[in-house]
Amino acid sequence: MKSPYLEIPRLLEKGEKVALARIIRQRGSSPRSMGTACLVREDGSPLGTIGGGALEHRVCQRAREVLQEGRSALMHFELSGRDAASTQMLCGGIVDVYLEPLFPENAAIQALFRGVADLVRGGGRGSLVTRVAEGIDARSEASRILITEGGEVLGAIEGLPQDRIRHLRGEWIRGEPRILEMEGTDLFLFVEPLRPAEVLLLFGGGHISTCLVPLAKGVGFRVTVVDDREEFSSPQRFPDADQTLALPFEEAFERLSVTPDTYIAIITRGHIYDLEVLRWALSQRPAYIGMIGSRRKRDMVFAKLREEGASEERLREVHAPIGLAIGAETPEEIAVSIVAELIQERASRRRTEDARSMGGPG
Repeated sequence: MKSPYLEIPRLLEKGEKVALARIIRQRGSSPRSMGTACLVREDGSPLGTIGGGALEHRVCQRAREVLQEGRSALMHFELSGRDAASTQMLCGGIVDVYLEPLFPENAAIQALFRGVADLVRGGGRGSLVTRVAEGIDARSEASRILITEGGEVLGAIEGLPQDRIRHLRGEWIRGEPRILEMEGTDLFLFVEPLRPAEVLLLFGGGHISTCLVPLAKGVGFRVTVVDDREEFSSPQRFPDADQTLALPFEEAFERLSVTPDTYIAIITRGHIYDLEVLRWALSQRPAYIGMIGSRRKRDMVFAKLREEGASEERLREVHAPIGLAIGAETPEEIAVSIVAELIQERASRRRTEDARSMGGPG
């Protein structure tokens, strides 16, 4: 599923009521981590998941009530003892889930979540700060704020002094969501750093790519497919892609923006094209570069790039052959191995970023 924050504006604009369910506290073992969110419609059906199983079933049931009542609610689970027996989850952890009813007639809520979606979609960073309390009315216009990296503030929280908002402007840099108890007030705030969705630039529109695109989209990547043949890079061939470019690769390079949140997968139809794309990729600073092919092909391409001056350090950063070594053979299996490696790299980078933002080693 897409980020819930991309779905909320769309659903509200359609006139749908929806409940936002988020894990706001988590200790010990649990199916999902703090900050995990899903949406629940009026019929109780979830969009996304906060862990599945009986726990999620109970959350969806309570979400239906929250939408009927029009007031927020907190749910507490101890995944041991009685709760573990009732949810059939033997994780042994503690989980708190916060449920917020979002109604389309609340113009302030629509504006705030449009701001959140624009920030995430546009590659920005910031924090979504939500007041946590039982019984907040869905009509309230003062229970959450969005703070951008640049310090802009959208929305309001009743009872939150301006000087505390200034203090919160630095919270976006922290990697982990957390609960803050605001000293001198009765406010509990859930602060969730927002980061841009990672982008996958996929060079080559062959059989593997047709399997890879929906998998990469399903785990949260924004995907651009590039091929120099129009029939191999079109919205019809890749309906799940965010963008398709049918251009000679050299022309496509000029149209593409590479950031530290960009992942590059090179799966073209031949080693000459792979060499061209890899040469360009090494001139950028993406999060990840992977190239398909045998070790023999890799060695040939690397030898040519060494002759051109590529450093050993940069070449060691290239994942070639691309994908985790799981014995994949078919296009479907190879696509799974590539997406698994993307997930592994993304998780590793996020852990490193979070450790650095909190002043830890990394």
